Amino acid sequence: MSFTDMLRTTPRLLAMAAAAAAFMAACGSGPGAPTGSGGGAGSGAGGAAQAGTIGSGGAGGSAGSGGAAAGIAGTAGVAGASGAAGTTSTGGTGGTTSAAGVAGTGGAGTGAAGTGGGGRGDAGTSGTAGAGGAGGSGGQAGAGRGGGSGSGGTAITDGGAADRPGATDGGGRPARVLLYSFSTLDIPSVPAQLSLFKQKLEGWQYQVDQSKDPAVFTDANLARYAAVGMVNTCFYPFGANNAGSAESQALQRFLQAGGGLFGTHCADVTFQSVNPPPLYNQLIGGRANSDNFTGDNACRRLGDHPTIAALPDTFKYNGNLDNAAFVATDSVVLVRCKFGGGSGADTAVSWVRNEGQGRVFFTSFGKVDKDLTDATIGEAHIVAGLGWVLGR
Repeated sequence: MSFTDMLRTTPRLLAMAAAAAAFMAACGSGPGAPTGSGGGAGSGAGGAAQAGTIGSGGAGGSAGSGGAAAGIAGTAGVAGASGAAGTTSTGGTGGTTSAAGVAGTGGAGTGAAGTGGGGRGDAGTSGTAGAGGAGGSGGQAGAGRGGGSGSGGTAITDGGAADRPGATDGGGRPARVLLYSFSTLDIPSVPAQLSLFKQKLEGWQYQVDQSKDPAVFTDANLARYAAVGMVNTCFYPFGANNAGSAESQALQRFLQAGGGLFGTHCADVTFQSVNPPPLYNQLIGGRANSDNFTGDNACRRLGDHPTIAALPDTFKYNGNLDNAAFVATDSVVLVRCKFGGGSGADTAVSWVRNEGQGRVFFTSFGKVDKDLTDATIGEAHIVAGLGWVLGR
């Protein structure tokens, strides 16, 4: 081809090149992502929903070779969808209020309303209002709707304590008394005696448990009581032929910690063949032998003590008394009586002592229920002794 022919074809080649460049520009080498991905739903109790992201615009297409015209810019990405509202949390336990769900951030349009209300607060507290929805990028701020207030808690009649401790007797001990009556000697009036003691204790606002089971004498169980009443527990108080060592040791620890011990009639007629007298008799403060008398007895009070304050200086008692052959050296004798017959013994009948922080009261009165209502010794002495071991 001659140089002249080449000059003739150049305008046509230039036109073709320009057309190709225009086609490339129309296609655009960097189109924008068509759609931004939507925000995921808020997860967890009261969590904030994540806002949707805005798709970025695509880069403009590079100019075609020879660049007669610039490439057309890629289409802008569509705005991300509004984030889903935060999930409502459940009510907090024990009166704490859960926080409201935070509103999702809006996309190009209005932010979604926060739907998280306050949890249902126990004890009447209100839930915190949900925060308003934030505006989407480039959009108008959405007016988020406040979370609803939590409903009032239900009233609890015990003041809100799920495991409120039992009432106490004012001295820190539980307001509960154990009336124990195991005996190897049957005394028919014991049920009536237990009923009278129970009625009196409940009038003093004490709860009462009754038992004949020696298994109650453990540290853990005795800790539930302010006092133990040994009501006519004759001969073997902790079970037939049971020496009661473990039970007596638990009773001693109970007394030393501030518990009380109350005993009537044959509660000291125990372990008579054991010498020296065992721990139980040391705790109750004495031990009677087999000598006893039923009939008129000449009695007198000794000294000054709340349990004898209402007794006359001397009085007669018609009933059964045992002869206390052993009285502990730290027992304080309050009443003595002289048998009106039989051996004519002049014996200690009632006494008190302390074991650590605990109080002990024993009386040989009370074999029968009529003693508890006797005009002279009932309320004025036997019942007064029960009240004294309880610190009344």
